[in-house]
Amino acid sequence: MPVLAQVSGSVSGKLTDGSGAPVAYANVTLLRADSSVANGDLSKDDGSFRISPVGEGSYTIRIESIGFTSKYVAVPVTAAKPDVKMGAIKLTAVATELNAVNVTAEKKVMELKVDKKVFNVEKNTTTAGGSATDVLQNVPAISVDMDGNVSLRGKGNVTVLIDGKPATMMGTDITSALQSLPASSIESVEVITNPSAKYDAQGTTGIINIITKKDGRLGINGNVTVGAGTRDKYNANLGLNVRKGKWNTFLNSSFRQNNTFNNVTTDRQDTGLHGDSYYTYEHVPRLFGGFFNTLGTTYDLDKNNSFTLTGNVNTMQWGFRDNSDYYVYDEPGREGGSMKMYRNRYSEGLGGPLSFSGALDYKHKFKKKGEEMNIDATYASSTIQRSQIYDTKLDTNGKILGIRSEAPGRGGNNSFNAWADYVNPITETGKLGAGMKSQFYEFYSSNDPLIWNTDSADIKRIDYTQLTKYNYKQQIHAAYVNWSDQKGKLAYQLGLRIEDAQYNGTGEVPTKQTFKNSFLNLFPSAFVSYQLTQEHSVYLNYSRRTNRPGFFQMMPFKDLSNPGTVSMGNPDILPEFIDNIEANYSYSDDKGNTLIFSAYFANTSNLSERILKPITGDALDVDLGLQNEVGQLLSRPMNIASGVTYGLEGTAKLQFTKIWDATLSANLFNNQLNIGELPDGYSAYISNTSGYGWFSKVNTSIKLPANFSLQFNGNYESPKVITQGRQRESYWLDVALRKNLWKNKATLIVNCSDVFKTRQFINNYNTPLYTQTIDRVKETRIGNLTFTYRFGKQDMGNKGMGPGGDKGRGAKRAESRKAEKPTEQDRANNLKQNDDSDNGGGGGGNGGGQRRGQ
Repeated sequence: MPVLAQVSGSVSGKLTDGSGAPVAYANVTLLRADSSVANGDLSKDDGSFRISPVGEGSYTIRIESIGFTSKYVAVPVTAAKPDVKMGAIKLTAVATELNAVNVTAEKKVMELKVDKKVFNVEKNTTTAGGSATDVLQNVPAISVDMDGNVSLRGKGNVTVLIDGKPATMMGTDITSALQSLPASSIESVEVITNPSAKYDAQGTTGIINIITKKDGRLGINGNVTVGAGTRDKYNANLGLNVRKGKWNTFLNSSFRQNNTFNNVTTDRQDTGLHGDSYYTYEHVPRLFGGFFNTLGTTYDLDKNNSFTLTGNVNTMQWGFRDNSDYYVYDEPGREGGSMKMYRNRYSEGLGGPLSFSGALDYKHKFKKKGEEMNIDATYASSTIQRSQIYDTKLDTNGKILGIRSEAPGRGGNNSFNAWADYVNPITETGKLGAGMKSQFYEFYSSNDPLIWNTDSADIKRIDYTQLTKYNYKQQIHAAYVNWSDQKGKLAYQLGLRIEDAQYNGTGEVPTKQTFKNSFLNLFPSAFVSYQLTQEHSVYLNYSRRTNRPGFFQMMPFKDLSNPGTVSMGNPDILPEFIDNIEANYSYSDDKGNTLIFSAYFANTSNLSERILKPITGDALDVDLGLQNEVGQLLSRPMNIASGVTYGLEGTAKLQFTKIWDATLSANLFNNQLNIGELPDGYSAYISNTSGYGWFSKVNTSIKLPANFSLQFNGNYESPKVITQGRQRESYWLDVALRKNLWKNKATLIVNCSDVFKTRQFINNYNTPLYTQTIDRVKETRIGNLTFTYRFGKQDMGNKGMGPGGDKGRGAKRAESRKAEKPTEQDRANNLKQNDDSDNGGGGGGNGGGQRRGQ
């Protein structure tokens, strides 16, 4: 969605090397003040280039060519001087600048594009040795709770993509997968708070796209990372890229093992007739680990066609050991009442998925400039084996009973996605986009639970209360159309998406039940932008999204694993629909400072939340088969009518001095829950609720002498309203020290998260019939030591191009480059390597992975 005032101007010049010889086939990109791409050209055989049309504004020319360092030149275009002639621009050869050490342009920490914000997280040293969850926690607008669930602007149900593809390709448990994926494999995070019609409509608050590391330079290039952390935490990563001629092959292999723990204390006091109190303490050591492997290749058939084939093999392992004590006291409670019941439960589980996936991407550029088509297909399969053991000792009125149960299980999922996108510039400024997508997903799982009394010669028998066997299928078919255009300083985009979602499944829980649902909905979107001045722009956008219930939210299976609380699904739950409106203001200058301010509003109908109610044996409990769980709590998702969220957000990248920069963000929001009609058994436990909350993040880096740098990352999350209660405040500080070694070919990082051990997770619930506090302690103070080594050479055809190359060899290469005339393939490679059209094209070593989610 370009933001140009007029379309009659031009920018031209001529590129030369240090001796004055022309530099041909370099990629010359015209960037707006917000770093988005306005236009571009390739330099001709004589080094000349001309970019047209160009409107009024403050631009930057980015010049990139193989063997030369990237160059940035400011270019003002005014009404008085619409045609800018820059004359000769001299480029510096890499070899003559740093003795053949590979040089790449330093990425901005934060970039604002038309429909998303991009945060380049490679420079965040406080997450070295951590997981993808740690990376996301430090991205502005994103929060991560005690269990690793990701929220955006204070709301959950975020769609998570990895390289533009569904994160479910790593397995069904996305939260555990993110805690297993090493931070060292991540290059950047894209935050799309208000997606256009091109993206899937699923998700209440937007899309988070995790981009993994890839390298598109010529020759052989790679990096190796190894690290270790406190309490048996280990990680490693290998990245390798081979690019020659029409072929680019890449490998990324990662390993992570994280041993950690959770301690959970639950204190509940009934305020009804009995006045009993319930106290639970759980100690849960946990394990997250896995191997993640990606191998792919891109083949550039010619300058207009490229194919990318990618394969992934991932294996993950998750485990836990839970020792919990559960007490029930009569009135007046734990401080003065007598104990009515005591239960100790020890449980352990181990398992994890083995997943395979493959993707084939095809990109075609038509002869007409800007007209192109992308066709993509992905297939993924995941299987899991898991074991669970429960040992329970129950003391009721002086009688002790020992019970043991085992629940070995198995499951898996298969998915296939195929989509096509087409873009055609119909007029000089207007562009039509259209596409289609189909998704097929199957999930299956079963277990074989056994139970027996350990205090007698009891035999093992099937535990029908825990027996499950289910199969779930869904398919979603979608089509969209977008139109974008500009009138002077005003630019706009209009879009419409239609989605047909069909769900069906069967579950034996323990009796066989069938679930079916289907939804056909329209999802409009609109985007408007206006350039106030050369450095100031404003944006306004709207989109409609949905949050469809998942299979486990609908399945009425009784989960009894948590003492005192029974969790169930709800087959009658309806999808949520969300209308989002957002306004943005951006400022960017040539000193490296960027400011983004946003105001947003979201209205949710059919809002669903998990509601807690005591199990009293009333008619509703009887209908749900909960007669034997009287005295415990029932947790069940319900549509509670509607919700409203509005807020303000500010993000700033400030360059105070050449050695000191900082990224700051703050988000102030208000959540309102408006309760409608509920079943009689629930109306007493929930009421209209509203309240403000805010969170802020500060990341600052200081460059020190001798190639040292110091980084601090601070977070604060205020108290906020949750369903039936409030969540207390939390704050913490992370610190990292970095040392660059061997002429920047190696890096050593030592860091510590939550230095002062202040991060806490405490929820308070207050209803007419009970009060409850849940205090969850997670291992947060963690130290890591991480070492990275980078290797490679830029041209496989020249000897001495590797890390050991000397100055003399570099000078010879520079001389030979002048005499060589670049081939048509060089021109095509440059075009693809630096293609910044943001359409997810192949080529350039992107591995076909960086796709926009449909």
